[in-house]
Amino acid sequence: MDINDNKSILTGFGHDVARRLDSLGFTVFAGCLYPDGEGAKKLKSESSKRLHIVPLDVASDESVLKAHDFVVKHLPNNGLWAIINNAGYNVIGDVEWLTIDLYKKIMNVNYFGAIRTIRNFLYLVRRNKGRVVIVSSVKGRYSWPNNSAYHITKHGLETVGDCLRLEMLKFGVKVSLVEPGNFSYATACQSESHFKRYEEEADEMWKNANDDVRKTYTRKYLDNDLVRQRSSISGSGATTKPVVDALEDAVVSGLPHTRYLVDGGTWFDRYTTLARYYYYLPTWLSDWIITKMTGCDKFPDYSKMKLD
Repeated sequence: MDINDNKSILTGFGHDVARRLDSLGFTVFAGCLYPDGEGAKKLKSESSKRLHIVPLDVASDESVLKAHDFVVKHLPNNGLWAIINNAGYNVIGDVEWLTIDLYKKIMNVNYFGAIRTIRNFLYLVRRNKGRVVIVSSVKGRYSWPNNSAYHITKHGLETVGDCLRLEMLKFGVKVSLVEPGNFSYATACQSESHFKRYEEEADEMWKNANDDVRKTYTRKYLDNDLVRQRSSISGSGATTKPVVDALEDAVVSGLPHTRYLVDGGTWFDRYTTLARYYYYLPTWLSDWIITKMTGCDKFPDYSKMKLD
């Protein structure tokens, strides 16, 4: 599995499922972007000796190859049973604001990172008729304004998962997609370090925008995006347990689900609720619902917002 974590994050889907599978007796290879970070150290200290921390940057071919060599060298006699692809991050901004460089950066981690990992380790799983588990997102089910870069990667993972599932039928390998809803609080993906990155990316977008875009939208439009990101924490699921339960089931069940759509939120997750009905709705109606949820059809009332 890969845990593309921030140095200071001590929780998350990758971190928690690594601990869960270790507790079940699996030999776990936890790929960490920051193997010397607090999150990796905590994971190692709270796990058995069967758990290995593996340096892994899924955006790098060289790093994935090195991780492969480490895993092969330390594999138990029964080989590799499962791959869990979990690494990912978010980029916010309208299409007219996002730079090509930002699109490339998120694609290289969220999308190509999963493909790199699968391509390098799949033959080991195929030998055992094992499992491939891809952590996508509820946002791979529909399209959302102001978030195209992230949605593109998650829609791409949904397609890769579907194609791979059909390709692996003849080998007896099961492929599952896990689609978490709102778990931004539980995973610390809305930490201050993330907000700092959002601010830096907003500065980059402002710097690279043409005069017409700057005049039409104004800088307050970008700043409002940051306000909305902070507000998304409210209503988030408080624990990763529902997602970790789904990941465990995808690995150990004799009949794993093709998709695990996992509700977040405190008592109601509007994102997963929309996903359950989205493909049954006419486009005009789903557009109307998303417009009402996001207010994307009009500029925000800045007088009612706290913009630093």
